Amino acid sequence: MSIRDLITMALRNLWKRKLRTFLTVLGVIIGTTSIVVMVSIGIGMNESFQQQIEQWGSLQVVEVYGENDGGMMVESSSSKKPKKQQPLDAKAIDTFRKMKYVELVTPIVQSYDFKLVDGKFVNECNFIAMEPAAMEALGYKVEEGRALTAEDEEGIIIGRAVIDGFYNPKMSWQMQQQSKPPELNVMEDKILITIDHQYGTSDADKSVKAMKTPVLGVMPDEGMNGYSVILPLKQMEKLQKQKEDYYKKKDSTYKGDRTKKKGVYEQVSVKVNDINKVQEVQQQIKDMGFRTSSLTEELETMKETTKMLRMMLGAIGAVSLVVAAIGITNTMVMAIYERTREIGIMKVIGASLRDVKLLFLTEAAFIGFVGGVLGCVTSFLMSKIVNVFAAQQASEMTSSIPLWLYLASIGFATAIGVLSGYLPAKRAMKLSALTAIKTE
Repeated sequence: MSIRDLITMALRNLWKRKLRTFLTVLGVIIGTTSIVVMVSIGIGMNESFQQQIEQWGSLQVVEVYGENDGGMMVESSSSKKPKKQQPLDAKAIDTFRKMKYVELVTPIVQSYDFKLVDGKFVNECNFIAMEPAAMEALGYKVEEGRALTAEDEEGIIIGRAVIDGFYNPKMSWQMQQQSKPPELNVMEDKILITIDHQYGTSDADKSVKAMKTPVLGVMPDEGMNGYSVILPLKQMEKLQKQKEDYYKKKDSTYKGDRTKKKGVYEQVSVKVNDINKVQEVQQQIKDMGFRTSSLTEELETMKETTKMLRMMLGAIGAVSLVVAAIGITNTMVMAIYERTREIGIMKVIGASLRDVKLLFLTEAAFIGFVGGVLGCVTSFLMSKIVNVFAAQQASEMTSSIPLWLYLASIGFATAIGVLSGYLPAKRAMKLSALTAIKTE
């Protein structure tokens, strides 16, 4: 019997019993829809977590932290004894640069010791200094202007939230709350950086000279980037030197910040060229005796936290498909009882046992395939409904169905149909031709 004959006979037999076929296919549709939607919610949650974390920075960056409290102990998975925290100096940075998969390394210096000034308005914010060429590589985005480049020795990139946070220091807190945020154009305005936290008030120190700086770009209001100001390391060094000179001039006994050692950094960012190697590089740095963190690590932690929920969702969907498989088996068994005489005639006129078996398996496969395809259509609609509801409730439990999930669900439903029809097909093979013909 040819494949064409098998398909034609299978479709004709299923069409003869339209209602039963429809109800069986409906069971597969419900099962496929359930498992696809449930799995898609787990995928959607992972994607939501990833998008949320990507707003904080690049997933390919490992943050390395310097010694704290005079040399704390750091746990190392490759050593039974904890290692002493190593100094994060030029030697350590050079070691990181030579590591496999490392694309870029830059020291990070953060400070809240300075104020931004735009006319009569000021704002205190987080200043982050780095090698200028590293800004884009570390995941900082610019929506206006440009990012820092290797040639920049000065110039700042301002976060959108910093611009919105400017205020008039001569106004009381109550008046500031009632007034509208100032409309500023930082790309064209004269922007200053000062070490005087009383700047703009009657207590301001007239001897402090604010440093003029160009604004090269503006970062979007996403994550922590919107609340920060990015600048080159050399410019930060000038500002810190101005601060040190000011305090020494003000107090002859001032010896500088004793918590910071010269040539030793508090933080270094390491960019890995392959996101799949981030945790490997991070572990190698840990084994050297450094404290580390990465957004990839945070993402994996969040995924692990919801792993049980995703398994439960998948199991609920699988139960529906198992029920559908029982329905297919029942349909095929009933078909054998109803078509016993037909099976006998097929055998008498020359149909082989293999042909009989393939006929019933083809019918079962069609039920699974059609149910899987229609289940994908309904799961697409259900996914849209879930996402609309999640958007209204501001929930992270969204649904995302990649192409591979559609294809896998159709293939799985077809396979379930074939497996469900296997035992009934074997039963049809074993029927005696003479006995089957005599059956009314």
